[in-house]
Amino acid sequence: MDGEKYMLREIRKLLPILIGLGCSVLALFAQDSQLDRLRATLVPLRAHANDRLSSDHGDTRGATPALTVAKHRLRDWIETRLAKFPENGDADMLAAEFHAALTAEHLFCDDCFPSFLGYVDEVQVNREQDLLIVRTSAGIWCGYDDSAYAYQWSGGRWQRVWEDEQNVYTSEKYLPRILYAVHVSPPDSNGHRLVMTLGSRPGCSVAFQPVYYGVWQLGAIREKPKVLLQGTEFAYVGEFPPIKGRLGPDDALIEFTLGGTGYGEGHEAVRHYKVRGDKMEQVDPIAPNPRDFVEEWLDAKWERSASWSESSSLKTLHDKLHRDDGMGDFPDPTQHCSSSSDLWQVGIKLQDVQGETWYLVRRKAPDGFSMVAISDRPNADCTEKARDTDWPRTLFPGVN
Repeated sequence: MDGEKYMLREIRKLLPILIGLGCSVLALFAQDSQLDRLRATLVPLRAHANDRLSSDHGDTRGATPALTVAKHRLRDWIETRLAKFPENGDADMLAAEFHAALTAEHLFCDDCFPSFLGYVDEVQVNREQDLLIVRTSAGIWCGYDDSAYAYQWSGGRWQRVWEDEQNVYTSEKYLPRILYAVHVSPPDSNGHRLVMTLGSRPGCSVAFQPVYYGVWQLGAIREKPKVLLQGTEFAYVGEFPPIKGRLGPDDALIEFTLGGTGYGEGHEAVRHYKVRGDKMEQVDPIAPNPRDFVEEWLDAKWERSASWSESSSLKTLHDKLHRDDGMGDFPDPTQHCSSSSDLWQVGIKLQDVQGETWYLVRRKAPDGFSMVAISDRPNADCTEKARDTDWPRTLFPGVN
């Protein structure tokens, strides 16, 4: 189970508010017919907890359209509670009430590994800007499938203005996710704002899994949210959270660790997008430092790397050195070149490639890089070792 959710559950068990609410809260929810319907939907799913071991729904980790019914009954029950939740209500208190009710119905299970089908996890509630964000979790094989909803106060009540669910249960399209964050930007000059989700595929082993990121644009309360960006990449998920990001009114910045799936080292990858009309366009930076920029330049197809190159003649070497398997890279320390304050050299040994290759990289203000030259010999002008403090390995220090 996700560590953050477990911690939240343990903390909420001790919240003083529950002492004050006491048995009256449990009695209130025990009579909740919507909660009864949720339980009636979830319990039969437990008989299929091991479908992952058979041919029945194994490719969707036991998830079927019945899981959508459970997701929606959980959401509808939550919205019944939101109908009585004031505009400035305490989000932590509301989450504690949800915890108490779901506990009373025995809908949590901490020892069901590896299958949590037929159970739910914590309902997480927080505020982002003037929106109320609710995250729910429905159990599947090896984890939970999270959904997210955003509510805006209008007409004296909370109205749902955005949602992100996985409700297509085919091996190609079903992408269950742990959602680590839902970010909301301040409004732009037109009153539009962005919503971004960051997540990864749940799994029984902690190593490498797909990470997911999506960005939507919200307009007026009755306008349908517009999808601007949907991305997925195979990343290292051994650190929490494995994907980080932040939003501005017209841009999204995302970071995660790529590479190192085999014998080699990983690197930090950055995805920075700007809103251009009704879509988002990738811009600098693509990495936080020269060494990671070289890795990203090598990983990308030439059509992308060309925009980060100072000469089209680099295509021949890019074609020779390009690889997207994430394996076999052994970088030397980044070295500064004395001839120019904006030039840096990175040496990399690729597995199955004879010898080492040296890459000359230029820093572009304010935060980008470009590939200047590639050689099979180090540049004698580049000998000053870069200090770690000059080139942080992340744009999100201290984020957890």
